[in-house]
Amino acid sequence: MKKNIFLIGTAIFILSSCTKSILDKQPLNTISDATIWADQRLTEAYLDQVYSEMMFLFSESDNDPVGVHLWGMHDQITRSDEARHAYPWYPTYTRWGPGLLDQTGGFSEWWTYPTIRKTNEFLKQMENSPLAADVKTNLSARARWARAMCYFAMVKRYGGVPLITTAQAINESPDELFVPRSKEADVYDFIISEMDAIAPIMKTSEPGGYPTRWAAFALKSRAAMYAASIATWGQVKIDGLAGIPASEAQRFWQASYNASDSIIKKGPFSLYNKYPSDKVKNFRELFVDEAGNPESIYAMQFKGTDGVGVSNGWDMFTGPQAFVAWAGNSAAPYLEMIESFEHADGTPGKLDKATIEQGLWDPADIFKDMEPRFFASIYTQGTPWHGSTCDDWTGLIRPDGTVITTGSYNGVAAQGSGNKDGGAITGFGIMKYLNEQNALPNNWNTETDWMVFRLGEILLNQAEAAIELSKPAEALLLVNQIRDRAGVAPLGTIDRDKVRHERKIELAFEGNRLFDLKRWRTAVTEISKPFSGLTYLLDFNTRKFKLKITDHIDGGNQKLFMEREYYQPITAWRIANNAKLAPENPGY
Repeated sequence: MKKNIFLIGTAIFILSSCTKSILDKQPLNTISDATIWADQRLTEAYLDQVYSEMMFLFSESDNDPVGVHLWGMHDQITRSDEARHAYPWYPTYTRWGPGLLDQTGGFSEWWTYPTIRKTNEFLKQMENSPLAADVKTNLSARARWARAMCYFAMVKRYGGVPLITTAQAINESPDELFVPRSKEADVYDFIISEMDAIAPIMKTSEPGGYPTRWAAFALKSRAAMYAASIATWGQVKIDGLAGIPASEAQRFWQASYNASDSIIKKGPFSLYNKYPSDKVKNFRELFVDEAGNPESIYAMQFKGTDGVGVSNGWDMFTGPQAFVAWAGNSAAPYLEMIESFEHADGTPGKLDKATIEQGLWDPADIFKDMEPRFFASIYTQGTPWHGSTCDDWTGLIRPDGTVITTGSYNGVAAQGSGNKDGGAITGFGIMKYLNEQNALPNNWNTETDWMVFRLGEILLNQAEAAIELSKPAEALLLVNQIRDRAGVAPLGTIDRDKVRHERKIELAFEGNRLFDLKRWRTAVTEISKPFSGLTYLLDFNTRKFKLKITDHIDGGNQKLFMEREYYQPITAWRIANNAKLAPENPGY
């Protein structure tokens, strides 16, 4: 008993004498601000969190707590003239496609101020951080690039937005906390000036997922091109909150041209050409080959279900029906998009309706003369996949000439295995970025990185700027570099329309088309019209196909793009939270 009393007494004495030191210790389950900004690994982790929120790096895709679901990417594709959404219940088909965008917003929203606040806080803390000067310089440049990307994502949607470049404190006055919108030109100027400031101090190479000097030039190239386009073809409204004066166009075109030139002439990049004798394979591999891809300037990394970080379901939601775990081909290209691809000899790829609707066809014969980018970007009836073929016929012609669309006839199914859940709605699917090595794609197991900036785009950016700067010879050389790699005949002459056409084909389904049409101010005419699809009926006797062009493939949800949609609404609820965001964008 005495022994036990002694031990208890000793413990009380020890605890009493150590109380002060125990209470002075930091909690074990939290990390203080001072610790974060003094530790390089923790500082980098903070910035990594910022980058994980930047879902627009995946070509404007949306995000949820699990990973990138791809609906946002498909929104960009199916709101344009490239494709329709295959699911008849999805808002891009039922609401956004027909132009039902109002002051409540909802389509492709990306109001990035929570992420901007984190970058501002990061930059503030770096000013007094004890980290080495070169570390702080590099990390601060990454933060400024991320912040500029946030502002670019907003300005191309909403026009002028508030420019907030300091970490606001909660005890600041309402006048300081509630910031008015800056003019659209001023936001673009901020992005460009930031890239001019950080490009010289950024590294020329970085681990995957981090921006380099070349990513800064690439952002400047694209942003300045957008600003130049708006100044050239847009109108100034609400005192410059929307629109850029025409007098600013040339300086923005020149800025874009110069930024592209820095990448093309000084960067370590080249057009992907690992398989020069097989142009189809070469263009397909461009988007899935991550082993030192010489064309990739900046890519968002995906790790799939087995990795740590953001994942996505591109292979499942875009891949051919009957080869995926759930329901693929949710973005179905229009026949008009298909016909935009040229023949390999450079002649137009438009089908002759009267001819193809007569007799029976092997699909391979219909498209046999198409340029390699067609086969690398599109799948359709008979396209080889996973040792089989895509089978998208929607009906079976029996020997007596009657057509069945359900059941089977003598062991042959009335509909192909790909014709379910809208899988054959237009007769075509998107091949680009699909990885055939992903044997059974599911919701989150795509590991293929997505190139946010690649050299092919930069060449086309410079070609467009060259046209507007009266340098057609340079534009022709740039476009023909793209066409040579693609395996299509070179152009003999060049003009604005030909450069735009080349962008449509080369950058198809990469999330650029909708914003291109908006900045050119051609979306109203290019999107507001009926589109078509191609229907395959399998002939039982010959196993060939009767073809029919299906007009008005969007049905009662024919697309309509209204003039006001060149800018998305600031929205009533945002203006209610901050009255200085008024006035609302025109038309809402």
